[in-house]
Amino acid sequence: MAQQLFAGTPLSVLFDNTNRNIEDTINKLTDAQVLAASLDVLTQQIAEASLIQVPVLDLTRVDRTFEDATVPERRVPNPNFTDVQIGVPGRVHTLHVPYTGQQHMFYYMPPVPPRLSVVGATTDTEVMVYAAGAWFTAESITQKFTQDIETLEDALRRLRENCKRYNTALPTFIRPRLDRRHQIAERTRQTTEGIKFPLRQVANAPQTYKLPDKPKPIASQPVQRATEKSFVLGEEDYQNILRICASMSLVMERSPSVFANAGEEDIRVHYLVQLNGQYQGEATGETFNHIGQTDILIRHENKNVFVAECKFWGGYKAMIETADQLLGYTTWRDTRTALIVFNRNMDFTNVISEAQRSMKDHQHYKSGPTKEGETRFRYVFSHPEDKQRDIIVTLMLFNMPKPAKP
Repeated sequence: MAQQLFAGTPLSVLFDNTNRNIEDTINKLTDAQVLAASLDVLTQQIAEASLIQVPVLDLTRVDRTFEDATVPERRVPNPNFTDVQIGVPGRVHTLHVPYTGQQHMFYYMPPVPPRLSVVGATTDTEVMVYAAGAWFTAESITQKFTQDIETLEDALRRLRENCKRYNTALPTFIRPRLDRRHQIAERTRQTTEGIKFPLRQVANAPQTYKLPDKPKPIASQPVQRATEKSFVLGEEDYQNILRICASMSLVMERSPSVFANAGEEDIRVHYLVQLNGQYQGEATGETFNHIGQTDILIRHENKNVFVAECKFWGGYKAMIETADQLLGYTTWRDTRTALIVFNRNMDFTNVISEAQRSMKDHQHYKSGPTKEGETRFRYVFSHPEDKQRDIIVTLMLFNMPKPAKP
């Protein structure tokens, strides 16, 4: 979908988010990792993983396409004037400009915006600009595309100048935080070794994932609203439910021959089997909840305490619509939710970045993300019907097997 490029979130927000992600990465390092590694090497590794890569256009491989369509008959001189046009037969001309770099950078606004604006769309390999209107001639289309390329180059140059300074300063941001983390780990080690009692050895290492011998009930916490009794899902159970979903998703990732052609409905069934195995059969599929049907719903004493949506990745706009769908299903008491997104595209790294961008651009976004895993992010949204009511939305992304070719 075409939209104005370089006119979205300020670049400073990206810098702040990257800094928070770096601090989160450092805080999640284990004591063993910090004590065993060279801090110089670790600083360099984190800095390289956090580099912001502004796209570089490949102007040697620019080409164009066109398709027949209905186009405006006349140019509107005043964009604020509503000119209702039925349209006439014509062609939409598209200029394809290949690039390398991070796609999401086309949607950040430099501290000093470019002089002209450009409307276009992007994939993970090219940026596209358009010309459509009955008044266009070959000369004016060539002139427009030339100007669009110049604007793209100008905006990317402005981004690159700022990002270069940020990237260069990354080690000086990372190293002091690593030093503090190392000091904490060293104090913990010294304290542990200084205790004058023997340490018990564990006979068997714990299994990473195992269904309990007996299903357990959800430890929902009662809350009171007017005269209606409601329930809030406890954080421990919420995290456990997310772990179950993550474990099932990893099974799918590692079994391509089994799940390559699975649809959303098939995948939902597998989640429900695991959830019912642990939570006494209180999970249902396609259960009516508030104003729609949810993919996964867990109830306690006939009250909804957990709502989730399972979707295949369909792009930035579709992600915002999915979040709208999830929030539309929630009632006032539904405060813990999840968006489980499966990717069958080639560039999973870009999908992760675009999914986070769409969550932050959502109209009900309040804060986040808190990174809880490599592809798991926790957000706080406001309830569509009550801005004072917070809804926790955990975004979980998984790279699914590609559909088998017939």
